[in-house]
Amino acid sequence: MLKILLTILMLVIVVIGGYVLYLYQKGGKQHYKPPVTKTDSSKTQVLNDLTALSQAIEAYFAKNLKYPERLEQLQPEFIEKNFLEPHTGKPFIYESDGHDRYRIAISNPSRYGFKELYCENGKIIQN
Repeated sequence: MLKILLTILMLVIVVIGGYVLYLYQKGGKQHYKPPVTKTDSSKTQVLNDLTALSQAIEAYFAKNLKYPERLEQLQPEFIEKNFLEPHTGKPFIYESDGHDRYRIAISNPSRYGFKELYCENGKIIQN
């Protein structure tokens, strides 16, 4: 009975040792694959950016009782960074009359799968 238990114990030790050796051989920089981080698609990103910019513009208006002339005026109080279009890396197109209306647009909506995409006075228009 003791021989059987020792044989089973030795077999378990050999299996564990073999598995540890296998894992050791699979280690190293050449086998390392960094974790894949999920990023928003450019379509989702541009919609999120338009929403964030619109909220910042509305906050600016609430404080100053006028819309900013340029998006750069939102920094650093209302936004931390200047948002850029995901595909082009260019700034969003911004227009405002200062009092009643503002519009944030992108240069080429078809890049994101839209015929038109812009935000006007807090409402995102996408077709």
